[in-house]
Amino acid sequence: MNPEELSADALSLFNALSPDAQREALKLAESLSEEEAVYVAALRSMPKDKRRKFLFKLSKKRWGL
Repeated sequence: MNPEELSADALSLFNALSPDAQREALKLAESLSEEEAVYVAALRSMPKDKRRKFLFKLSKKRWGL
């Protein structure tokens, strides 16, 4: 995974992931973009109750919802 290809937010999120989630992101990057792989790995590694908040935060940032 090339840190130069990630946004500052995605890089920060990747660095905050557990080693297992980081390995998952690297594996996912084989079939997804690196940025998408980081977000998918993060979602998979967080508890269900935090996923919804995280998705709303991403939606608000991306689309202003």
